[in-house]
Amino acid sequence: MSSPVVVSPANRFRELTKNINSLTNLLGVDVLAAELEFNYRTWTTIFAIVNYAGFTVFSILNNGGDWGVGLKASLMGGGLFHGLGKFLTCLLKHQEMRRLVLFSRSIYEEYENRGECYRTTLNSNIDRLLGIMRIIRNGYVLAFCMMGILPLALIIYDGTRVTAMQYVIPGLPLENNFCYIVTYLIQLVTMVVQGVGFYAGDLFVFLGLTQILTFADMLQLKINELNEALEQKAEIRALMPVGGEIKGGDKRQHLLLEVIRWHQLFTDYCGSVNALYYELIASQVLSMALAMMLSFCINLTSFHLPSAIFFVVSAYSMSIYCILGTILEFGYDQVYESICNVTWYELNGDQRKFFGLMLRESQYPKTIRILGVMSLTVRTALQIVKLIYSVSMMMMNR
Repeated sequence: MSSPVVVSPANRFRELTKNINSLTNLLGVDVLAAELEFNYRTWTTIFAIVNYAGFTVFSILNNGGDWGVGLKASLMGGGLFHGLGKFLTCLLKHQEMRRLVLFSRSIYEEYENRGECYRTTLNSNIDRLLGIMRIIRNGYVLAFCMMGILPLALIIYDGTRVTAMQYVIPGLPLENNFCYIVTYLIQLVTMVVQGVGFYAGDLFVFLGLTQILTFADMLQLKINELNEALEQKAEIRALMPVGGEIKGGDKRQHLLLEVIRWHQLFTDYCGSVNALYYELIASQVLSMALAMMLSFCINLTSFHLPSAIFFVVSAYSMSIYCILGTILEFGYDQVYESICNVTWYELNGDQRKFFGLMLRESQYPKTIRILGVMSLTVRTALQIVKLIYSVSMMMMNR
């Protein structure tokens, strides 16, 4: 009977990072390249961003004295800031992103050879990341398809001419059939670039964030190994005469130091991820909150279908980050509880001092925070929604 084929987590992780990088490479940013080079795709992405920003500003200023028109034109400004934040992060922090991915890859390559339990943990975390990617992809595909199909559906239904993105192009009046088709195609290309950019940027951020959960699970495995050694020590001591020497002290010392080193690695990694992506995460959450507020204000006066759809897109884009932030909070709690469950009373005096330092540090984890103030959790998302509602009511009253 043939033995089952061993699935290599390192190979899976390597292929996964290559697939994610291929999406950013479509926009001209090869994150995994040793040196970032500008090519025609990079300049095309820059042109799309500048083009969208210019037309949006023109539409806001050229509102004919109607503040509602300017408000609708500024609706997707949040998406512009969000997309620009992701693009600039990939350009300006390319080396840090690449270093983070290669570091995670080296962990997978090292620990897949340390036993079945480590290999199973690494594979399960890859499966979790693939599930998150599937949810993000389906949400974005559904949202942007709705935005792209909406103008066609309305013009077929009752002849109403609306644009998927709320800006107009100078010299292309929507009343003219040819100009309307050209405007629609230009906006469709912009939405494709925007959708791919949103998705690719989210995947690199989530790739970095989800490794926090991977490292938390691996710390649990190391603590299990330490506890097994300490329980064996207790069993041997019960069978030995008083004052007898219990062997295996070097092994227990090694396992304790492994736990301490891994917790330090976990802490350093959390700090590195936060330093790399905190600006991007803040721009994502706050820009989408701004877009939600504008959409809400527009629909308070009269129902506007494009802005209602973009409200759903913005809420979805903000929620996936806050939900992942809440899951990471559980990861930090898991680390703290795992350390608290160490059989510390079986350690000697010097070992207890080292353990006490680790326990103290685990009480103050380096959590992901928005602008260093608000925690990235669902609770923060609810607070933002309440603030949006309050500000919207105040704007309507005035």
